[in-house]
Amino acid sequence: MPTVRAGSTYGVRMTETAAPAKTGRVLVVILLAQFIIVVDSTFMNVSLSTLVADFDTTVTGIQNAITLYTLVMAAFMIAGAKVGDIIGRKRAFVLGLTVYSAGTTITALSPTLGVFILGWSILEGLGAAMMLPAMMSLIVSNFAAGPARAKAYAGFAAIAGIAAGIGPIIGGLFTSYLSWRLAFASELLVALYIFTQLKIIKDAPFLGRKPRFDWAGFILSSAGLITVVLGIVLASAYGLVVSRVDVEVLGQVVLTAGQISPTVILVSIGLLFLIVFILVERSRDRHHHDTLLDLTLFSLRAVSAGTSVQLLQYLVLTGSIFALSLYVQMELNYSAIQSGLTLLPLSLAVLLSAAVSGRVFSRRFAPRSVILAGFAIIVLGAAMMGLLARDATSGTDFIVGLALVGFGAGTIASQNQNLIMSSVQPQRSNEASGVINTSQNIGASLGTALAGALILSVFVLTATSLIDDSTVFTSSEQAQLDTAVTEKAQIISDGQLSTAISGYPAEQQDAMIQINAQARQTSLTVVYAGLALAGLLGFGAALRLPRTPPLSSAPTPAGMSPPQNGDEEDTAA
Repeated sequence: MPTVRAGSTYGVRMTETAAPAKTGRVLVVILLAQFIIVVDSTFMNVSLSTLVADFDTTVTGIQNAITLYTLVMAAFMIAGAKVGDIIGRKRAFVLGLTVYSAGTTITALSPTLGVFILGWSILEGLGAAMMLPAMMSLIVSNFAAGPARAKAYAGFAAIAGIAAGIGPIIGGLFTSYLSWRLAFASELLVALYIFTQLKIIKDAPFLGRKPRFDWAGFILSSAGLITVVLGIVLASAYGLVVSRVDVEVLGQVVLTAGQISPTVILVSIGLLFLIVFILVERSRDRHHHDTLLDLTLFSLRAVSAGTSVQLLQYLVLTGSIFALSLYVQMELNYSAIQSGLTLLPLSLAVLLSAAVSGRVFSRRFAPRSVILAGFAIIVLGAAMMGLLARDATSGTDFIVGLALVGFGAGTIASQNQNLIMSSVQPQRSNEASGVINTSQNIGASLGTALAGALILSVFVLTATSLIDDSTVFTSSEQAQLDTAVTEKAQIISDGQLSTAISGYPAEQQDAMIQINAQARQTSLTVVYAGLALAGLLGFGAALRLPRTPPLSSAPTPAGMSPPQNGDEEDTAA
């Protein structure tokens, strides 16, 4: 059995030949695991109103649960990759699958929002953080170098985009015709099937000394990532820059309304943690101590630029899904299945583009060119949705914009992960996978959190401005309404608002309903403009990707994961 070694103290043993039937089954198992992990990040968006009612909570509470799931994965993904290096990739995968299964069981049975968050956001997130990096390394050990491994990488990347795209359809079907609880129960069935197939998966064992766990790096990186995203999550309640209301901690006011938002403070603290993490990791590396993350990975342009591409792609995708799901449920009173069907053009476009890009574009065009085209399509789609939002009267008004966002996202997904993993040596695949999945989940967390925060911030500014300009309210009534909107800011339907203001005169009720609708529409317009800007940033990041030949035709240097990009030393211009 041939062995691949590299300059580090450990490597990966892999089989150069394997029975196609067996590797086909292995790929199915790995793709199923990837599917249930990624679909979790989008399939509850269409169930917002149902979850709010079931748990007697607010849209912000459910948004936080969605964001926390991907945040936990982002915060612990690099650590999960290192644990896989220490205990073995297959063992890490099995351990993660066990934790994930326990989490999805608790979620399906959850009686309260707190238990729901424990099962879904925390336990499933932790399980996924163990599984995902191991799965990328298991592809190396189970698929021979060459076209088989390249196809496995492409399938792994494409299934992520597909799962994110069709998640709303799955969530809508379960919520409308069965129960959202059964959606999580079905994930348990998939996990149990994966358990029965573990014997066919070949492990990716170490050769040489195994690393020790870097606790200092783990604490600093986790604290930094959690604090940054938590700060952005709190923007929905307090504001992006200036706090709309008093900030209380343990019953004590620590910031008063009008002062700096906790978002600015927490993001700044989080970035400081991450800077210290980088300095500590560099110091440990200089002294030849084991590190949580080999920062030299980022000397490869495919890795440094590719992780930015991954983050921004998922930020736009998840932000688009969350924003439109909220809009059609609150503005158009759509049910979960109607919301899912509204997002069908995006889902179908992701499926189509992932297939076309993986099989056709990868043979004819350089991955950099394909990814740039994908972001250009995303920007066009997001901008179109923003323009349509103000006058939209039906979900069908968004068909073209959604299709463009989905097609662009699927096009990028089919290329970017393959490009990154093809640029690193096999023994670094676990670490590279941890970096990829961390950036992906930070993007997903930020997409939901930023979309929610921007929607509420614009909603408050628009609503209070319209109230102050209205002639049906006295100055004192305007002041009271401004305070109510600011302090209790949340997106609600016209029906919910009508119930809440039933005691007001008819003329004022009509005015408030009109203001509520106009503020919601303006919010969606602005948030899609913001997502288009994120797409432009992604285009800029993609410009830094190395110029390489098409992935399926690139040469295969010895000891590397094909197809190669010739940028191990960043020689590609």
